[in-house]
Amino acid sequence: MSRRGGHGSKKELEFELNLTSFIDLLSTCTCFLLISAVWVQIGTVEIKQSHGTEAAATKKNSFDLDLVFKNPEELRLNLKKDGKQVKSIEVKSDTNAGMLIKLNEAIGSQIYSKDSKAKKIEIAVATVTPKSTVNYGQLISALDVLRKNQIVNIGVLTARGQ
Repeated sequence: MSRRGGHGSKKELEFELNLTSFIDLLSTCTCFLLISAVWVQIGTVEIKQSHGTEAAATKKNSFDLDLVFKNPEELRLNLKKDGKQVKSIEVKSDTNAGMLIKLNEAIGSQIYSKDSKAKKIEIAVATVTPKSTVNYGQLISALDVLRKNQIVNIGVLTARGQ
C-alpha cells in the first residue's frame, strides 16, 4: 500500500493564476482615464424647451421672438404676436463681439422701457435659426444674450439648405 500525502486518491486543488497581465492592463486603463480627465469639460446652458412644455401656457399678451442668422455678421430679429410679424430689426456688425453688443441693445430696446428696467413687453418664446456658416460659439453667444435679457423659453431651429 502506498500513501500519497495522506489524502488518498484526491487531486490537489492548488494552481497558480498569473495576475501580472491583468494588473498591467488595469494600471494602463487607470493612467489613461486620469490623464484624459483633464480635457473633459462639463458645461451647461440652462434654457427651457420652447415648444411642447408649459411655455405655451404663458400670458396671452406676450410676443414671440425669432432670431434668424443671415450670415455670421448679420442677423434679423422678428417680433411676432399671434403668428403675425409686428416688427423686424436688422443687426449688422463687422465682428462677432460687436454683433453681440448690438443684439443685446436691440433686444433690450424692445423689451425694456428707456427710463427704467420695467418690461414693456413679455417674450414668451424665442427661436434661433442659424445658417450653416454660423459656428457653434456664435450660436451659444446669441443664446447667452437672450438669457441675459431674461428670455428662457428658447428653441433652436435648423434651416435646411441655408
